[in-house]
Amino acid sequence: MSNLLLEVKNLKTYFHTENGTVKAVDDVSFHLNKGETLGIVGESGSGKSVSCLSIMRLVPSPPGDISSDSQIIYHAPNGETRDLLKLSIDDMRAHRGNDIAMIFQEPMTSLNPVFTCGYQVVEAITLHQNVSEEEAKKITLELFEQVKLPTPERIFNAFPHQLSGGQKQRVMIAMAMSCKPSILVADEPTTALDVTVQKRILRLMRELQEEKGASTIFITHDLGVIAEIADRVIVMYKGHIVEQGSVLDIFTNPQHPYTKGLLACRPPLGKRLSKLPTVTDFMEVDSQGVITEKPNSVDDAIKRYEVTPQQTQERFKRLSAQKPILEVKNLCTYFPAKKNFFGKVTSWVKAVDDISFNIYPGETLGLVGESGCGKTTLGRTILRLVPARSGQIIYDGKSILDLSKSEMKDMRRHMQIIFQDPYSSLNPRMTIGESIIEPMEIHGLMNNKKERMDKAAELMTKVSMFPEQLNRYPHEFSGGQRQRICIARTLALRPKFIICDESVSALDVSVQAQVLNLLLNLREEFGFTYIFISHDLSVVKFMSDRMVVMNQGKIEEMGLADDIYQNPQQEYTKKLISAIPEGNIADIRARMT
Repeated sequence: MSNLLLEVKNLKTYFHTENGTVKAVDDVSFHLNKGETLGIVGESGSGKSVSCLSIMRLVPSPPGDISSDSQIIYHAPNGETRDLLKLSIDDMRAHRGNDIAMIFQEPMTSLNPVFTCGYQVVEAITLHQNVSEEEAKKITLELFEQVKLPTPERIFNAFPHQLSGGQKQRVMIAMAMSCKPSILVADEPTTALDVTVQKRILRLMRELQEEKGASTIFITHDLGVIAEIADRVIVMYKGHIVEQGSVLDIFTNPQHPYTKGLLACRPPLGKRLSKLPTVTDFMEVDSQGVITEKPNSVDDAIKRYEVTPQQTQERFKRLSAQKPILEVKNLCTYFPAKKNFFGKVTSWVKAVDDISFNIYPGETLGLVGESGCGKTTLGRTILRLVPARSGQIIYDGKSILDLSKSEMKDMRRHMQIIFQDPYSSLNPRMTIGESIIEPMEIHGLMNNKKERMDKAAELMTKVSMFPEQLNRYPHEFSGGQRQRICIARTLALRPKFIICDESVSALDVSVQAQVLNLLLNLREEFGFTYIFISHDLSVVKFMSDRMVVMNQGKIEEMGLADDIYQNPQQEYTKKLISAIPEGNIADIRARMT
């Protein structure tokens, strides 16, 4: 047991609310060894983040409450053992940062926007170490070099909003490593990052762990990421551990149906599926929470939905025999980068630079690339949410750029967008019902409010939600539910053409699979045409008939999605493909040896 670093015994963390007690973590026990990476995986609400906040003693009380019979025992390097739950607030504060440090999920909300990045790391160092500010600055610059931040001096003096998502996450890692902790808790540190940035962050964390000898608890909803970094895995579901074991055992021989569902619902790269398996393919849960297992293996579930290359080619042959519904010709969208003393623009950011393509009715065209490549700007330019500098956009025979404001308003009924963040695109002061009927009122659909509410109820059912939820507000729903509500609002206008802008990037893989399946079902039922924008090539490949790879405002590569994945022509595309965490068994074996 000399290798033991942390023991969590019978952890119970409950939240007492007006609507009753929520058992966020319910009698959970696990351990962490020295030099080990322990992966904790599960959907939102499974209790994985609350477990680690409990270890850090960061659960707000009230309403949070950790049971008195719970134990979190830390085995210090000097041989002493301490129950972290029995320490005073001051003693626990001394452990945070020095012995246990945490990297939070969203670096922008964790970094103070009014202080420079360097100041915030220096503050953490001087708080926990007996060093001068000058020495702390030197340590900070060394840390910035270790986490491979470009131009550490510039980053030191930069504010958080001046950095990219990947750079902010590196600053958070530097801050967490500043006091050389024994345990590093990483809570979804790569969620919503580009796959290439994610790969660099994962590699960096492995290198730092090997160099510093730290142990890591890595929290994520993505088993593909777990395969890249973890030694052991804990699978959590509704506050309980349902399975744990080595990463190889979990991937080669999952025992619990929930684990099988998580493994199966990741879009496979080597196969084309008509729909993604979900957790419900492996288990059913009744109103009392009793799980009934369905006798399916992961391979059987995937085979059930497999589509042959011939079927894929025949589908595109049918689509391309039609007249294009959208034609984009030599489209350019520039933003001013610098202005002179008189306000004249002296240089431009070429966000969209001479882009041309067609889309056929019923087709899904995928736009993929790293952040800043221009894919979102292209989508918004097509809808005239961003002004184009030059070029043509022809939708259903009409030139979009030549329409008047009133004509464009009428056109938007047929051309809709589903935004990346459903919470910020829903008005928090309006009920869900009001949000769904609002576009109907603006465009004069239906005769009265009752008819519109009836339609809203029908749409809620269509997106697998309940009509009685129409009187609730956005904050009362999960991320996946809010995205379904946004889809229902989009359907309210009966559009023909929909742009999905990173609409599943921040969702759990299991919820992501449900939303992707919903979008495909709606495409088949209503004949929608999609532009599907994402930085995740595996998701784009699953959704798309054809794929456009964008880089620095230009098209790098365009063609059938399967052809681009199997035979990429450009180095940039190859880099995107190689960065996708596949969860390949051979790769896991090679890493473990």
